[in-house]
Amino acid sequence: MPKFFIKTYGCQMNERDSEQVAHSLMARGYERVARETEADVVLLNTCSVRDMADQKALGKMGMLGRMAKERPHVVFGFIGCMAQARGASLLKNLPHVDLVVGTQKFHRVADYVEDLVAKKTARPAVAPYQTRAMDDLRFSIVDIDEEAGSQSTIREQQVAARQATAFVSIMQGCNMHCTFCIVPQTRGAERSRSIDEIVCEVRDLVSRGVKEVTLSSLKPYTQSMGSSDYASRRRIRLVSATT
Repeated sequence: MPKFFIKTYGCQMNERDSEQVAHSLMARGYERVARETEADVVLLNTCSVRDMADQKALGKMGMLGRMAKERPHVVFGFIGCMAQARGASLLKNLPHVDLVVGTQKFHRVADYVEDLVAKKTARPAVAPYQTRAMDDLRFSIVDIDEEAGSQSTIREQQVAARQATAFVSIMQGCNMHCTFCIVPQTRGAERSRSIDEIVCEVRDLVSRGVKEVTLSSLKPYTQSMGSSDYASRRRIRLVSATT
């Protein structure tokens, strides 16, 4: 059974995105592990709000270069905001990176990972510290394109035993284009999920024992939720939070 590791930088929205990716991989039989040294797939979910966040992720991936030489079958990837902002340029100084996926393609990560794992498993083994065939940029996958409806793909997550809280993504992107903020460039235009979708996800979480749901977005959700009665009947606490 392949194993994967995800390290998340940045806000609670990034945490929610990581949970969606984890759910997609676990649904395909992958096992989540707590240390990258145990993993066959290592993903860094990145943040670009400040340069320090970029540098932390870049530094971490740089340190993983040695592991890539010692364990050439491992798939390494950047996902999230920095991946969206920098795209294929991330491959130039980090040739062991196999995957770069932007903020509108989290639902495609599992497909790309499966493809890369299959390619690496099938190719002949090479000795450690020799040039790896997969370092050829033609083998790397970069997807930072926009995708209509991507806001509705962040809708599944694992719920642990006795887990009382959970995040629900209700919208993506922003149209404000403030001078100091990179969000419109990394998250795209403002896109909201429908109320029915949101309530459906909350109902599912309640059925699995969750007691408090944080509605996560980059700015206030403009539509009326109309769910106060549902919340009171189910005794669930709804918390609206903007990142």
